[in-house]
Amino acid sequence: MSASSPPAYTTGDLQRIDDDCQAIAAELGFAMPPITYHLLRATEIYDIASRGLPGRYSSSRFGAIYSQQHGDYRMGRSRIYELIVNTDPVNAYLLDGNSIVAQTLVIAHCAGHAWFFGNNRWFDSTDRAILPRVRSAAERVDGYMAAFGRDRVEDYIDACEAIAVHQPQAQLIRRAPPQREQHRSGRYDALFPEEVAADRARIEHENTERKARWPTEPEGDLLGFIEHNAGQLEDWQRDVISIVRAEQAYFLPQLRTKVLNEGLAVLCHQEICQRLFLPSGQYWEYEQLNASVVQPHRVQVNPYHLGITVLREIMRIASEPDDEERERWAWAGEVDPLDQARAICTTYDDESLLREFLTPKVCGLARLFAYEHVQSDPRRVRVSSRECETIRKILIPRYARFGIPHIEIVDADHRGQGILSLLHREEGATGLDGEYARGTVAQMALLWGRPVMVESFRDGAPVWYVGRPDGTGETVTDGGWTG
Repeated sequence: MSASSPPAYTTGDLQRIDDDCQAIAAELGFAMPPITYHLLRATEIYDIASRGLPGRYSSSRFGAIYSQQHGDYRMGRSRIYELIVNTDPVNAYLLDGNSIVAQTLVIAHCAGHAWFFGNNRWFDSTDRAILPRVRSAAERVDGYMAAFGRDRVEDYIDACEAIAVHQPQAQLIRRAPPQREQHRSGRYDALFPEEVAADRARIEHENTERKARWPTEPEGDLLGFIEHNAGQLEDWQRDVISIVRAEQAYFLPQLRTKVLNEGLAVLCHQEICQRLFLPSGQYWEYEQLNASVVQPHRVQVNPYHLGITVLREIMRIASEPDDEERERWAWAGEVDPLDQARAICTTYDDESLLREFLTPKVCGLARLFAYEHVQSDPRRVRVSSRECETIRKILIPRYARFGIPHIEIVDADHRGQGILSLLHREEGATGLDGEYARGTVAQMALLWGRPVMVESFRDGAPVWYVGRPDGTGETVTDGGWTG
């Protein structure tokens, strides 16, 4: 069906499909929160997709995303079938012009997402009343653009968004209050008085330094720290920081659970559509659509494919494990397959899922491989390994932090000059990309109002990337940056 031809169904037909899908989902144990469906034109669907949330503030960046995605749709290169927002009730968007079979698959798929939103622990603190706040924030941003200039406000928003993802999910990551270190007395302290005195002196010195340092403990919430501690901010700037930070917090659980969330949604649409007993012609179209959703990609991981592969393996282990799997998992062969899939989807995120279940068999079934660029032609790649351990070393760190580096603020008054000092913490990984790092710290410097530096490493040696409020930056080696 072309994008312009009218669909051969009514909203009443869609309502009946939704009723059938909800009934089957409940029978399968996937009773979901209420879902409100919206039948929208392509321009409206792609506008929401480019912004991430309906009614979000306007931005040239969102406009560029819209132009690319809608252009691909018009040229027949891609098509959005599913768009869902985790609110109360859940809002899902159907593309007007999709076939009745495509709408059926999307409705069944959204049933899985809605169940996941309501049951996975990483979504417990999601602001499900976010849409009115998003619209209110957009109105304020429009006012700031009118008062201070669109370019200035958009540049400031871009700077905020450059670091907004660097924030913890507070509902699950609660930092213990810093404890003053003390010397632990031993049975033989009296025999080594000089060593004990030296240890006490060291501890006292470190405690004094810690108390004088600001922040006293490394801070991973980069944008939040600037919002509360940058002294030169105007009221509108502090409000923009708050807006960007709050809206990014909404997306963090989705970033953390992309593979598991999409895998569960695929599992639901497959199980539901099998039980709808579609006519043969419609079932053939459904199989084509399902295959296009879960097919592996050539040089990147398809989260739909990896997610359903892992969940199907978990279900197999629950019902038909081998001896090694029985030894590894106490529940193997002892639980209902769908019950175990639900249990995993309730408590796990992508990192924990892959650490436990990315086995050699899953790597084979998901057709995963490591690749490298051909030295003679960097545009070409070749398979470098199909070994599970190699694949795990690549994939798990990527999903541990959504593919972003681990950066923390360690000193907000470096050298007593108000310089913001950050540290890049990575184990067994490469350093930061120099161009990206310089650009990002320059964005942070615009927000902080003073220079910002981040310490990383390159070829095993320390390196410092420095940014200034005027947008300039530099890379420094040989002992660090002196200001």
